[in-house]
Amino acid sequence: MLITTPYDHSRRRMATIGTFDGVHLGHRSLLRQLTEEAQQRGLTPTAVTFTTHPRAAVTPGEAPPMLMSPNERYKALMSAGAEDVIMLPFDQKTQLLSARDFMALLHDRYNVDVLLMGFNNGFGHDRLKGIDAYRMAADHVGVEIIAADELTMKDCPRVCSSQVRTLLQQARPDEAARLLGTPYRIVGRVVHGKELGRTIGYPTANIEPTDPSCLIPAKGVYAASVTLPDAAVYPAMLNIGHRPSVDQANAPISIEAHILGFDGDLYGKTVSVDFLRYIRSEQKFPSLDALRARLDEDARMVHDIFNKK
Repeated sequence: MLITTPYDHSRRRMATIGTFDGVHLGHRSLLRQLTEEAQQRGLTPTAVTFTTHPRAAVTPGEAPPMLMSPNERYKALMSAGAEDVIMLPFDQKTQLLSARDFMALLHDRYNVDVLLMGFNNGFGHDRLKGIDAYRMAADHVGVEIIAADELTMKDCPRVCSSQVRTLLQQARPDEAARLLGTPYRIVGRVVHGKELGRTIGYPTANIEPTDPSCLIPAKGVYAASVTLPDAAVYPAMLNIGHRPSVDQANAPISIEAHILGFDGDLYGKTVSVDFLRYIRSEQKFPSLDALRARLDEDARMVHDIFNKK
């Protein structure tokens, strides 16, 4: 169920449009500009986004994995400065709207008087070229358009969601966190597994993401932090992969977390996993004793990383 708040139709709004996947530092910079400009005009700063990635409708099967579920994105946008979030379905009707018709919809249905357009942002099936073309279309529907400043960061030519995805798929979660402004997070439900970890002193929580479209980082062992339903936060050693020491080569990928210092029943509960640092690749060990010795070393590393975060 998508969590949103009812729109106050008496408000006049200044909006910015985007997928906002991950609500990274570039998005947050845009939202800060939106808030400042909207306050000067006496308008409500509003983020306009979509329940699914537009490419899921335009090129089915080619949509990228998502960094946030719609509910997580909604909460992140609100905490970043938006006072309203308009979450639209990107269906065939939306896909066929021209830029002018889409702005008319925002103006007439949601009282959007001003649009702040992000760097290299575009919308509408006609994909107008340049902000001047959007301004000409906006003039016909009574919308003012303002160009936003681009955020640049040292050693990163462009802050964007695709770059965050690339870093996570390359097992570089600490670098992804630098662009996101916070560690990458997966929310999931703890489900039953084979419970083999208990036999070597490292019981694990098998985590099934609640959003099937979420991005799963590269296979390997990670230092992570896990937030439990009671908001308690624990360090965790997290494994993504096929568990080559205990499973067959064709086993499905699993996400397993050994939560350090926790002893309790989490089955059926929802937890959040924050990726802190990549530790090593998956390995096949010659014996369970060798696996246990390596896990002992991993646990020490996780403690050190968690305590320094």
